[in-house]
Amino acid sequence: MERSEWANNTLAIVGPKGCGKTHLGHIWSVENDAISLDGRDVFVPKKEWKYRALWIDNAAEADEFTLFTLINMAISGDLQALLLTDMMPPVSWNVQIPDLHSRLRNVQIARIEEPDDNLLTGILLKIFKDRGLKVSDSLISYLLTNTERSVGALRSLIVELDEAAAIEKINVTRSFASKYLQNKRG
Repeated sequence: MERSEWANNTLAIVGPKGCGKTHLGHIWSVENDAISLDGRDVFVPKKEWKYRALWIDNAAEADEFTLFTLINMAISGDLQALLLTDMMPPVSWNVQIPDLHSRLRNVQIARIEEPDDNLLTGILLKIFKDRGLKVSDSLISYLLTNTERSVGALRSLIVELDEAAAIEKINVTRSFASKYLQNKRG
C-alpha cells in the first residue's frame, strides 16, 4: 500500500509473532529514511523528527502520551508518515487516554495472517538451504504437522536440529527430527 493511501499518514501492520512485521518495518524504514523506534524503549518526540517518517515496532508498549503526540503529528502533517507494528490491532491496545483510544480506532490496518502450508514449506526450505542442508519432503511435512508453526519457532528448531545432527555426524532426516523432538518433549 502506497504511503499516500494511508489515512491520516498512519498505518499499523499487525500479525502474529514471527510473521515478518519487523522485517517489513526495517525495509520501510530504509526506503523512507525513517526514524526507527521500539515501543519498549523510553523516548520522547523531538523537534528534529518533524517532517520525517517514523516507525515504532512493538507500538502497543509505547508510552501513551508519546504515542498520542506522534499520531497527532502525523494527522497534522508534522510527521511525513507514522508506521506502527504490533501483534494486536491498535483498537485492542490497553490505553487510558480517551482521545488516544479514539485516534487508535481510526488507524488504518494492514494484517498479516498466519502463514499457510505452502508459505511455511517455502520458508522451511529456504532456512534449511541457508544452513547448507538438503532435506526431504517427508521431513518438511513432518515439521509442519508436529511443531509450532511460527517462523521464529521453526527457525530456532532448524538451528537446533542442525547442531544436534552435527554433533552426531548425521544428516537431518525425518527420523532424526522425530527422535529429537520426542527427547526434547521428555
